[in-house]
Formats: sequence, structure tokens, C-alpha cells
Amino acid sequence: MKLLRAVALSLFLLMGLGLSAAHALTANIQGVPLEAEETGGFAGVCVTIAGDYPGVRVVASEAGKTPKICIDKTRENVNAIEFRNVTFVATEASDEVRTVDFEHDFLRGPRGLVYSRVRLKGFFATATGVGVPTGSQVWFKGMFNQAGHNGTIGEELVQDVGEVLDSALLRGETRSQFVLSGPRALKGKLQFTLLKEGDKLVLEPESAVIIDKIERQ
Repeated sequence: MKLLRAVALSLFLLMGLGLSAAHALTANIQGVPLEAEETGGFAGVCVTIAGDYPGVRVVASEAGKTPKICIDKTRENVNAIEFRNVTFVATEASDEVRTVDFEHDFLRGPRGLVYSRVRLKGFFATATGVGVPTGSQVWFKGMFNQAGHNGTIGEELVQDVGEVLDSALLRGETRSQFVLSGPRALKGKLQFTLLKEGDKLVLEPESAVIIDKIERQ
């Protein structure tokens, strides 16, 4: 009897852990999986992404801060995942497409007719800050999943850096309307090229994938 109880308790705990893991915020940079922080006042809310990855280094945009991907919990009834203090720096000259994926399951949030938006704000820069990293590119798209069905939010945001300074500034937004009826997952995929060592992609906190109530627009 004691053995059966122990087995049952173990299965219960494993199921509980699996459920928790299913709803955790996760990220993947250049094939390196990352998970939400487990300690501190913001446990489970942010994934710290500072460090070196194949072909790219992630550093803070502001001194004294930590680059993260976070769930935005500042607005009531809104589901959002955003970049915070994130700068990507090329560690080698290459035309390789660098990739960042992230996702999170939301059990609560707005229901009914809603807007879902993807915003990309920031800029490209050279290692010296002189001129622009001509030829650099960025692609950013958001997706949501409800009841096992994936939907893309608007159109993928795409931008190429040309010769003029303005072409290095990112100010894109796309959105779609959906009818939400229960738990959902938000996902994002950021891809970019940095052709020369030291070239940078700086993201502002407004870079995010968001579900919002329609009346808030």
C-alpha cells in the first residue's frame, strides 16, 4: 500500500512539473535553448539572454541592466512578450541568418474579439557608430496558438538596410483580429543578418508580440 501511494505521489508530481514546464516562458537563440528564471521576485517572468551564441553576442543596451525577453505584466488583461535592453552584436563577419525564437502559454487574458499585434522598434549600427551596416536585414513575425491551431499575426515585418541613415531605423507594426475563447500561446521569431564583425542590432522595449482588447486600440 505504501509503495502504491509513493508511486501515485511520484506520478502526480511529475504531471505537475510537466504542466508547469508547458506554461513556462522559453527562448532559443541560434539553437541554444533558454528557460525562464527560477528565483527572485520575477521568477518565471523573464528569460535572461545575455551571453555568446554561434556568430552573435547578446549584451545590454543600457549600462547596468540585463538583456531579457519578458512577459509584460504591467497592463491588465493583456498578453505580451517583449524584448528588454537587448543588443545583438556580430562576433564574426558572415551573411548567416541569426535566429531567435520565444514562446509562452497564457492561461488567462482577453476573450472575444481582440487585436493581436507585432511591433519592431530599434535600429542597426556599425561597430564604430559611423555610417550604417548596409546589407543587414531583419525579419520579425508573431504567431498565436489556440486549441492546437497556429495563426500568424498580420504580415511578417521585413526591413533591409540601404545606404541612407533612415534605412537603419526600425519602426514597424502589423496586426490582425482574432476571436479568443480560452488559453492561448504567443510565439515570436526574430531573424537578422549582420555582415561585419561588430555590427549591431539594437531593440527597443516596444519590440513585442501582443494580444490586446479591441476597445484599447
